[in-house]
Amino acid sequence: MIPTTALRSPGMVQKVLKSFQTEGGYDSLVLPGLRVINSEEGRVQAEFTVEKQHLNRLQSVHGGLLATVVDIGGSLALASKGLYATGVSTDINISYISGAKEGQVVTIDCRCDKLGKTLAFTSVELSSNGRLVATGRHNKFVAQAYAHPENEIGNNKK
Repeated sequence: MIPTTALRSPGMVQKVLKSFQTEGGYDSLVLPGLRVINSEEGRVQAEFTVEKQHLNRLQSVHGGLLATVVDIGGSLALASKGLYATGVSTDINISYISGAKEGQVVTIDCRCDKLGKTLAFTSVELSSNGRLVATGRHNKFVAQAYAHPENEIGNNKK
């Protein structure tokens, strides 16, 4: 059964982001300064400031960092649908369009395009100073994620 209604808790997105930032691992090292600006069901807007450790050798934001942002952004979009456990990546792609420099704020627009019984499809746009920096797609296997007790979706509503 595909859960069709979410509690629409804006706190779920913050809870998932906090878990990324505080429970150790790669995400906590790379983007501790990621901030959620707005969230609604199926969509999250966030931002971070490009810091020195985010740069490549040419002093522009590193493509690997942007790929990580697409990864996290897709997960936050699923959190906005009520999932604490946001599944595992099946594929991710990113198109780099322009750069961002140290000190610039990068805004992230994350959308859940489809949340199905087995797979979820998300898209993420990154922009800075009114320019598109990158676009990405992040697809995830979510069938097992629905059972997590901290979800606020389907039979796990709190």
